Amino acid sequence: MRKLFIYMVIVFSCIGCEVIQESDRLIPFERETGSTRKQVLIEFTGFRCVNCPTAAEKAQLLKEQYGEELVVVSMHPASNPFTQGRYDYTCPAADSIYRLMGGDASTPFPTGNINMTKYKDSYFIDPSEWATALFQAIKDSVNTTPLSDATVSYWLVEDSVKGVQAMPDNTVNTEYYHRHVLRAIEKEEHFEIQSGWDSTHLTVLKILSDPNDNHILQAYEKKMDFSSTMSAGNE
Repeated sequence: MRKLFIYMVIVFSCIGCEVIQESDRLIPFERETGSTRKQVLIEFTGFRCVNCPTAAEKAQLLKEQYGEELVVVSMHPASNPFTQGRYDYTCPAADSIYRLMGGDASTPFPTGNINMTKYKDSYFIDPSEWATALFQAIKDSVNTTPLSDATVSYWLVEDSVKGVQAMPDNTVNTEYYHRHVLRAIEKEEHFEIQSGWDSTHLTVLKILSDPNDNHILQAYEKKMDFSSTMSAGNE
């Protein structure tokens, strides 16, 4: 199997990481000091869910409305039957987050979450309430945990994944574009790019989370530039 590996050396000035010589930096994030507080909308979805395309449209409208203040990540958790079948857009990391929130085979789809926090005593938010929940999250955005103490993880997201999707009119769209699909989560800046992923549509999110309850404190995003950072190998 052909594997492509990304090795990224990143400087994060605001959290006191070791300074790396500029000549050794491969994919530096933009300077983070003073960055806009970003909210993260997690969209739980599945290709067998006929109402999920409508939810995806709502997520995209919110992204257009809030711009840089909002990051959307679409997760296809294997524990839900709406993601199971001939086509597979799942990843282990998506399922881990889904189950961490209490999701299982009976959780209604589509659903979502903002910043891995509860809204009205539930992690799962109906798409009809995403706008209200997001507005409330922005209003209440106060980081009680210093970002320097946060847990850091890196989320690899692929946009515009062409595939199959059940539609609201009960047809099947074989040329549907899945947006913001989570591909992997790592603790370090190293990802193994799988066959079938489009490297030109990949973005890395640096997620800062509260170590006590895992809720997201801040997110930074960087679209990948593979022109000088990939090395190829065969296995």
